[in-house]
Amino acid sequence: MTLSVLMITKNCADVVGEALESVKGLWSELLVDDEGSTDGTREILRRFGATIVASGKNGFGERKQNLVEKAKGDWILVLDADERVSSELIYEIRRITNHHKIMHVHKNVIEKNGSPVVAYRIPYQNYVFGRPVYYGGEKYAKVRLFRRGRARISPEAVHEEVVMKKGAVGELKGKIHHHSYRTPTQLFRKFTSYAWIAARQKSKAGERATFQKLFLYGPHMFWVRFINDRGYRDGWRGLVLALAFAYMETLTYWILLWRK
Repeated sequence: MTLSVLMITKNCADVVGEALESVKGLWSELLVDDEGSTDGTREILRRFGATIVASGKNGFGERKQNLVEKAKGDWILVLDADERVSSELIYEIRRITNHHKIMHVHKNVIEKNGSPVVAYRIPYQNYVFGRPVYYGGEKYAKVRLFRRGRARISPEAVHEEVVMKKGAVGELKGKIHHHSYRTPTQLFRKFTSYAWIAARQKSKAGERATFQKLFLYGPHMFWVRFINDRGYRDGWRGLVLALAFAYMETLTYWILLWRK
């Protein structure tokens, strides 16, 4: 069986090469929606044999769904430019896509409660400034591998998810290593950008900025991530991340107020 790897990019030459290197030799099709990169990203994509697609779609969700619709592989793996696939996960994906082998040796991988598994949830290992973090909401798993035609990508501009149409979802052990927070400057720009996107979404939905949202939502976000979800156990990196999420939450509603 064949595998399509899908990715969206924009000026990510500092990380995309390592992402593509981590899946080298795994895919039969590499589809990338690049949003006008000018930093050498496209040259790296071409070097790895990517087919570059200019979709004209808006938001991460719509752009990824456009790639899903164009993909030809039997299986689809959705990967971000700042993610790297572990060797254990590579092994598991090979077992799944090599269907004729696992039917006899690893039947538990392709069946769940007697039903065929058509998608897999993959655990994440997140990093802050090059070091792993384990608390503060940073330990989770997402469906990122699925049979073509069995799932779609939700249309959110950010934080989009794979939405199942029908079929059982399995669990994999191999991790995706996510280097989303690489430097203080990059982290600040990322959360500022996300705040603007979230504010636009809320504005379109008719949401208003209230006193509570402007002054209490940010501190509440900090409390949830740093205290409730024990982000403090990741030390100063957990503190930085909790503050960053609180900043994003607060900025979102001040932008929303300004847009009104």
